[in-house]
Amino acid sequence: MNDKVFISYAKEDYTFAEKLYDFLKENDFKPWLDKKEILPGQDWNYVLHKSLREANYIILLLSHTSVQKRGYVQREFKLSLEYYEEKLEDDIYLIPLKIDDCEVPDSLRKFQWVEHNSQDCFDLVLKSLCLQRNKYESFEKKQIASKEIFAYKELNEEYEYSNNNKTNFQLKSSYVQFTDESIASLSEVNAMIKGKNIDFITNSRRNFIEITGETKAIEGIDWYYDLSITPNMISKSVISLNENFYCYTGGAHGIGIIKGLNLHINPTFTIEIQDLFEYEDHAVVLNFVSNFCFKELQKMYNEWVETSEEEIELQTKETLFWEKSLLPEWDKYDSYFITKTGIEIIFNPYSVSGYAFGIQFVTIPFVELLKIVTEKSKLEALIQKIQ
Repeated sequence: MNDKVFISYAKEDYTFAEKLYDFLKENDFKPWLDKKEILPGQDWNYVLHKSLREANYIILLLSHTSVQKRGYVQREFKLSLEYYEEKLEDDIYLIPLKIDDCEVPDSLRKFQWVEHNSQDCFDLVLKSLCLQRNKYESFEKKQIASKEIFAYKELNEEYEYSNNNKTNFQLKSSYVQFTDESIASLSEVNAMIKGKNIDFITNSRRNFIEITGETKAIEGIDWYYDLSITPNMISKSVISLNENFYCYTGGAHGIGIIKGLNLHINPTFTIEIQDLFEYEDHAVVLNFVSNFCFKELQKMYNEWVETSEEEIELQTKETLFWEKSLLPEWDKYDSYFITKTGIEIIFNPYSVSGYAFGIQFVTIPFVELLKIVTEKSKLEALIQKIQ
């Protein structure tokens, strides 16, 4: 627990990143490095986003290459800063590590960085990680004791099948179970999570096992199915869960989908995005969300593809993204997380653009939503419940 470390780096700096990975692993942390963790055939964009979101700490390797490179490295930097906003002021979450004499980007200057030329740079990183892990564990113990948050354990299941053609079919799942089942609401949440896990396993099996019980005579590359259900945010009254599904059954790439499951506790019920607003405000909120998401996705697109200023000025929802994909309708934004500071809309592959655009997240702060609604009671009640 509290030991997941995401290492962000440019591919040219892989040798250094690998040394850091090995060092952290030897010191009881669980570092994540794409070349170490992403399996052949997996959707790297999906797995990368998932791992970045679930990380307890993020180490940004800064070099002349990484700070000037367009594309995914910059997107990792940007997402890291967004996730930092959910942390406390004195939390150690982002650790910039300079591996050459590059300039530190303005957006990262508020964070104390580590210089690689210091002999003990890895030890300094480890010291910071251990300090924050101890802080997390101490704080969580106090919160659990006072019922402010709920303790949980992580469970893992794995099944493997093969056929006469030596094709393997692998199922993996990891999910959480809350340990205090004296609270009826948590028992219901546990049952819901278990049900999703069982549905995943049984529905996945039917894709490669015949009614006779025999494995289908499929030839070629191995098939892989993965599900993880992890906490995104836990408070005494609201739990936001991150449900990740991925499968690969051959072809150019697999497919990964992320869903948010937001639950009220005591009593238990799901919280749909439209539940956060009074009906009278729905039209205003939907138009705001549609426009806000377009502007943020437009920025992401133009960071990904080199676009001239003239082209950017001509971009509209209809020309840049798929027709009707950003209409002011609730079903376009119904997969989301509740965070400490706002709501995070999830755009899975093919929801607004082609597969290559990947999974994108748009965070809308509560403060922005409060500005546009006339009736604030529902939003204010939610904010109070999660603080």
